[in-house]
Amino acid sequence: MAVARLLLLLLLLALAVPGSGGEEAEVVCADSACYTLHRDELDWKGAQERCRHNGGNLASVGSPGEAARLRELLEAAGGHGPAWIGLWLQRGHCVQPQEPLRGFSWVAGGTPGNFSAWASEPSMTCTSARCASLRPHGPHGPAGWADRPCRLPLPAFLCKFSFQGMCGLLPLAGPGRVTYGTPFGVRSSRLAAAPFGTLAEVDCEGGQRPAFALCKGTLDGGGFAWDPPGPLCPVACAHRNGGCQHRCLEVPGEPPRCSCHAGYSLAADMASCVPEDSCHPNPCQGTCRAHPGGFECGCEAGYTLAPDGRSCLDVDECLSGPCQHQCHNTPGGFACLCPPGYRPAGPGGRLCHDLDECAQPGVCPQLCINVPGSFRCACRPGYQRQPGGDSCLDVDECLRDPCPGPCRNLPGGYECVCPPGFLPEEEGRGCRAAATAGEEPAEEVPDGPPGTASIPASTGASWTARTPRSTGAPRTTSIPRTLGVPAGVTPGAPTAEGAAPGPDEHSADGPRLLLYYILGSLVAILLLLAFALALVACRRRAAKKEKRPAKSAADNYCWVPEQPESRGQGGERR
Repeated sequence: MAVARLLLLLLLLALAVPGSGGEEAEVVCADSACYTLHRDELDWKGAQERCRHNGGNLASVGSPGEAARLRELLEAAGGHGPAWIGLWLQRGHCVQPQEPLRGFSWVAGGTPGNFSAWASEPSMTCTSARCASLRPHGPHGPAGWADRPCRLPLPAFLCKFSFQGMCGLLPLAGPGRVTYGTPFGVRSSRLAAAPFGTLAEVDCEGGQRPAFALCKGTLDGGGFAWDPPGPLCPVACAHRNGGCQHRCLEVPGEPPRCSCHAGYSLAADMASCVPEDSCHPNPCQGTCRAHPGGFECGCEAGYTLAPDGRSCLDVDECLSGPCQHQCHNTPGGFACLCPPGYRPAGPGGRLCHDLDECAQPGVCPQLCINVPGSFRCACRPGYQRQPGGDSCLDVDECLRDPCPGPCRNLPGGYECVCPPGFLPEEEGRGCRAAATAGEEPAEEVPDGPPGTASIPASTGASWTARTPRSTGAPRTTSIPRTLGVPAGVTPGAPTAEGAAPGPDEHSADGPRLLLYYILGSLVAILLLLAFALALVACRRRAAKKEKRPAKSAADNYCWVPEQPESRGQGGERR
């Protein structure tokens, strides 16, 4: 009791502070939840933060009754635009067409459930976050859910606040006006039920002081009631029966009080009367059917009565194997799920058929191969897969030197560039001599290897071109070389990449190749000239050696100069 009075005092102080009485918003309360509509332009994340700041979340919908309440709230507020709800698809998650929520989840968590109210199918994506909104009925279509980018602002959003229970309307004995201050910061005077913790402020007519009442749990824990119970704004029983449903009693010195007829008892609001039978209040978790001497409890479809005879237990329908692949049990039902790459089919979506991913545009850069439950990307001939990705890169066939001369790389293939006087053959994969007047075409050599064609080499050296045939066997074509290029000198040309060459490109390649042939001829002439000069020098050196004079026999002796004679007394000196 002391705790309740302390809570009431704190709420009174909060109301006394200016600006703390809560915002004005459209609100409706039923069962154990309240729903509010806020007119603020926010994105989905900002709207969720606003709801969470007041103790709730963006509204979740788990039954047709909840969906109808939200539609009525949106239409009663005169809204012509959509409002955010708490259904979203996180980034990196894929849309699942076979599921009731299409792979989306409620921000409040819990079991997804089987209920859905899509007005249009969500966009198929696995890469971007998508959020759901509730749109009212209008010219664009029926009311229901629609997905959109989460960062796109909307002019309104719906919040949901869950509670343990509700109090009914605060009874008034006399004329007055009640304003309900809810725990989630919204004030309203049009509530049909008030959640636990709501503070009611009553302005009685006739100059009476304002009265307050708090919705809290009853002492025996069997429900929720106002404290004080009312009826407030007391007057004589002569005025509106003192606010009582059945009888109004007046005792001198005390305010009027209510009582009920036989067979009824006073309700928690101390003004209404309820029948005195075994089903009031309802002792069952599900339905209650009264009969003489007692009552009988029942459960809704998808539930079974517990052994205590009052509670209801969920039936696990997945134990009977109703689905082809996966079964997910939900409160009161079940949902069949298909693995990735399959879509639901058959009655109730219990079967799964392969999903053709290749039917969607842009799945693969070039070729798409559908396989059960998945798909593979492939590249066209002339391309190869990029390592670590699905992109296709062009193969430079010219690196394998497939042409006898210059080679031009093309997207998905290549083309051999032919010199003047030659024509391309077999889709540009080889060259052949152009037929001229008085010349016979090349004939097959009887004794040569298969696939070899030769042309009489009467004009000089021949140019051999090897081009792959359609059967894979190489073919050698011997073509007369008419430009005077020495044998063994092969002109080169850079590989050209890009589109197939046109007539202008062939005409531009002819002078360039002719220049290469002339330069090759000059180099060959210079080499021959150098060789001739070296030969002449060697012959001159040999001729000098042959013209040396012959040696005589005297060449083998040495001549000594003559000595003068010495004459002495003793005779000649020799």
